[in-house]
Amino acid sequence: MKINRTTQRTIDILEFIASSEEDLTLNDIAKTLAIPKTSAFDILETLVQLDMLYIREHRLKTYAIGVKAYIIGNNYSKTSLLLNTSTPIIKELSEKTGLTVLIAKENKTEIIYTLKQEPVKKIIATPEIGETGYLHSTGAGKAILAFSKDQANILRNLALPALTDKTVTCSEKLKQELIKIQKQGYGVSNGENEEHIVSIGAPLFDYNGKVSASIEIVGLYREDYDPTEDIELIRQAAKQISIQLGWTPPKQ
Repeated sequence: MKINRTTQRTIDILEFIASSEEDLTLNDIAKTLAIPKTSAFDILETLVQLDMLYIREHRLKTYAIGVKAYIIGNNYSKTSLLLNTSTPIIKELSEKTGLTVLIAKENKTEIIYTLKQEPVKKIIATPEIGETGYLHSTGAGKAILAFSKDQANILRNLALPALTDKTVTCSEKLKQELIKIQKQGYGVSNGENEEHIVSIGAPLFDYNGKVSASIEIVGLYREDYDPTEDIELIRQAAKQISIQLGWTPPKQ
């Protein structure tokens, strides 16, 4: 089915405004998204009238996410089986590891973080809920990509930017790593997304055996860090969440 262009533009505008840390004007939005100014204006004004957006600064006329969009997002948080199931499990995992725990979902060729639990003693800055990340350089992204049934198509469209000196930017090398992740059941990013940051991700399966989300622990790299215990803990947590989502573990 052909996607309605106005609907697509509306979603693009909402996503752009929601992800921007800067105040955005009509010109900013139309230029960045390559939407005719008149079309962008009509969509923006309609969204303002429907309380999906509001005008933050009237002199420059900049736009921000409105109360109705917030309510819709909040309702997703309340009704999402994944988030409700994961909340107590990631809290326990964070307490046991002393690390930040995140839930990430696949979003086309990237991941988006949907849930977060920080330890009592927070040491490093980690992604916030709603922020996006790369599939090829994060533990969470690799875990999703390795088990995705659409892996071949995603890889064809996946950019592999070098974020640090350790980032895997060769498609063939990444494929080999994904095969390893499938065998061991988890993915590791050791300074590949950010220098001095290590993350470990494990896939989350739904009742169809499909992977579209993952669980990730994130911490500061230390030379004396032995991840063995944390790997086992995150694999157990991923299994717990998956079973509650309706997944049946394969018979041994």
